[in-house]
Amino acid sequence: MVHRKTERGQALILITFAIIGLIALTGLTVDGGIAYSERRTAQNAADSAAFAAALAHSRGQNLTQAANNVALTNGYDNNGSTNTVVVTNVNSPSGECPAGTTNNKDITVTITTVTETSFSNLVGIQQVTNTVTATTRSCGTYVAPIFDGNAIVSLAPSGKGFDATGTPGWTINGGGIFSNSTSCPSVYRNGAATVSLPGGHGITTPGCAQGLSGIPTNSGSGVPQYSWNQYKSLLPRTPACNGTATKVNGVWQPQSGADGSTVAFSGDMVFSSGLYCVTNSPGPFHGQISGTGVTFYITSSNFNMKFNGGGNLTATAPVAGDYAGVLMYLAPQVDANGNLVQTQAIDMRGNGNAAFIGSIIAPSANVTMFGNSGTEGFKSQIIGYRVDTGGNADINISYNAGQNYQAAQPIEIKLLK
Repeated sequence: MVHRKTERGQALILITFAIIGLIALTGLTVDGGIAYSERRTAQNAADSAAFAAALAHSRGQNLTQAANNVALTNGYDNNGSTNTVVVTNVNSPSGECPAGTTNNKDITVTITTVTETSFSNLVGIQQVTNTVTATTRSCGTYVAPIFDGNAIVSLAPSGKGFDATGTPGWTINGGGIFSNSTSCPSVYRNGAATVSLPGGHGITTPGCAQGLSGIPTNSGSGVPQYSWNQYKSLLPRTPACNGTATKVNGVWQPQSGADGSTVAFSGDMVFSSGLYCVTNSPGPFHGQISGTGVTFYITSSNFNMKFNGGGNLTATAPVAGDYAGVLMYLAPQVDANGNLVQTQAIDMRGNGNAAFIGSIIAPSANVTMFGNSGTEGFKSQIIGYRVDTGGNADINISYNAGQNYQAAQPIEIKLLK
């Protein structure tokens, strides 16, 4: 008798292993997809929670509570069994936030999730654990010069923003020249005029500079042009002008408790420290305006102050308060489309070595600079729609950020990882 071997038992074993393999692959596919989706959801929740914590910290609120609230909104209730949310923070490394900021924090949110498997438990995988993290940096507000500390700033979007023509020599210490114009030229020198920017300061413009060889220049499409909406928040606030100035013993005084006292320029005037709202538009103006610790806010939309004869402005800005460093501020004019427009004009004339300290902020004015016989001249930052040359005398500007207007810069919050 002949006995034949059979492979039927071996086939059953192979089929059994194949079924187990298919189940494992199915488990990996299904449960792996679920785990990946859960990880992505958790990462989005961690990112949102970290941003919320950074914002809360910048506002002086409880950052841990803010992070947990956002995590809960996204379905992570920190119950310890299916998920945990851990919020930690450390002081930001030195030099990572802008100079002058304090209490800067790097905040990390860690979310750990546990997902029960459906198919993979048949092959011994009962759970899938995911851990994700997100870190944000919260840098507080800080005070800094506006427009990057340039001594001359023109905000005109086109045309010659800075125009040095004629015979005066410009010497600009402590800062450079910025023109917001995209035209070529946007910064211009012509004739016998000279422009000197000691200390390595230079020209910045999205347009181009002409006639200013030898001065460091950053120009062209790599320089952004700013819109009114981008820089308006950096300008001083608008006063209420709810008081009336009075003259006492030959000196003009602000009304006590008022947020700006109205007055009209007329002849020689001496002002005591305070905030004044100038209501008229003199020109030509023969008088001398002087005062210590004063800010003149110009209310007129078509202000046109042209000095003539011995007329000039000799004054210093306040050293503290909302208008610290602001000597003169002309109300900005904006059209119906939200664009800054020029409707004002002002002559800037000093008086020898007499004090002239503080920012001239005239976003909608053509600012014409006249010479000053003093070696230090205008201790000022000149911000205008356009800035150009008047007269024949040399123009000396000595910009010191500590003597001029500085603004609170926006809080910086960024995702690190």
